This record gives sequence, C-alpha cells and structure tokens, in this order.
Amino acid sequence: MIKLIATDMDGTWLKENKTYDKKLFEKEFQIMQHRDIKFVVASGNQYENIFSRFPDYNRKIYFIAENGALVAHGQEILKMADLSDDDYDLMLKIVSNLPYQAVVAGVTSAYVRKSDGEKFAQEMTKFFNKIQVVDNFKEIDDRIFKVSLNVPAEIMPVILAELRSLYSQIDFVAGASTSIDMQTKGMNKAVGLEYLGKKLGIKSSEMIAFGDSGNDEAMLKYVGTSFATATALPEAKKAANQIIGSSEDSSVQKKILELLA
Repeated sequence: MIKLIATDMDGTWLKENKTYDKKLFEKEFQIMQHRDIKFVVASGNQYENIFSRFPDYNRKIYFIAENGALVAHGQEILKMADLSDDDYDLMLKIVSNLPYQAVVAGVTSAYVRKSDGEKFAQEMTKFFNKIQVVDNFKEIDDRIFKVSLNVPAEIMPVILAELRSLYSQIDFVAGASTSIDMQTKGMNKAVGLEYLGKKLGIKSSEMIAFGDSGNDEAMLKYVGTSFATATALPEAKKAANQIIGSSEDSSVQKKILELLA
C-alpha cells in the first residue's frame, strides 16, 4: 500500500524549462489527498525555491530540501541540520584549491562569489530564490547546509572520485551532471524520508520515490519502490527498481497517476 510519494525536482519532475504539467498534478494531488498519501518534494535545492514551485498546494506538501538537511511541512520547518564549523572550513579549503565556480547554500540565502561572474549568479537563480553575491565566502554570516561545485560534465565523475578518496570525512554526491554537492557525512534525502516516516508512522516499504542524480541514490535505495528517469545518471539508474521516461514527457507524473489508478 502506498502511503508516501517522494520526487526529486530537476531532471525528474521538472522539464528543462523548469515547468511541469499543472493540470495533471492537480488531478493526482486530489487523489493523494483523498487517500491520505503524503506528497514529498525531495531536492538538493533551496527550500524557498521548491516551495514556490507549487503555489496552490505548497501548504499541504512535505519538503526535503538541501539534500535532506531541511525538512518542512508547508511553511513549518520540522527539522534543520547545518554544517559543523570544521566541515564548512574544509569545504571552503577545497573550493579555494579548485578552479571551479561554487555555491554556498545557507538558511538565509545562497551565496556565489563575485569572481565567478554575473552569468553564473544568474544561472543559479534557477535553483535558489534567494541568492547573494559576495567577495569572499568567508564573509558569510549564516547557518550553512552544503557547498556545491560547478564542474564540466565530461570530467565530473573523475573529480567526484578524487574528492571522495581525498576527503572521507565529508560526503560528495553528484547533484547533476555538472554539479558536485559537499555535505555532512551521512546526510542525504533518505535521512529526511526516515525522519518523516517516523513522524508520520509510515514504513519505508510504503514509500515510492523518483530521482535522476547521485543525490537521489540513497533515497531510491531506501524506499520500497523506486524509479529513475531515462536521462538519469548511472548511479541513480543502478539504485532504482525501474527506469521510466524523461522529465520532458512528464513521465514521473504519468507514472504516479498509473500507480494511483
């Protein structure tokens, strides 16, 4: 019996232009509400960003943001776990030693460096509703969830493997084909789902999840049944029970409606 449905956003639920089939969602969300099936948006993105994607229903949706570091029900923050000072300092050291653009995700805002360019800052507004440009990451006064590197797709797997071998004290996951997320060891979307499961009395076997990236891997393994999109990264496909179509075809929404039939 399905009691909870969780989905990633970019590359999974959202199309390339950051839209989704709102009429189809209205239909399936009404069914979920009628059957008391919890709908969870689980993303590496900022809470405000994913909250804003569902203006008509966001007060009834559960959110797992920042790869599990923040859990909310509507506007109510249920759980928040920021980085330790030691982990954050190490991440900033890694950023300073590599020639890649970076984003620091905090409670108040996300941050990019002025030196990384205006175009990069503008691109990041697709993932962060609140974003500030700073001269140096060390000047940030905020509680921090994670730090992400923007890496060319052709070398991302190599850089990811190197970082994992060099710094075992923190976790590195592929947020997308060009993104590496650095986060607290053991922090992931499955942690958020486990928290919600205990809070709501839902077993992992009663959960379904959809994803496409490395930061979905733990979630896809944790739930009873999982699906990866056709364009998913290899680690997501390997973790999932089934491969479905792409986000461009609204495949996740179509699969949910099929499962609810």
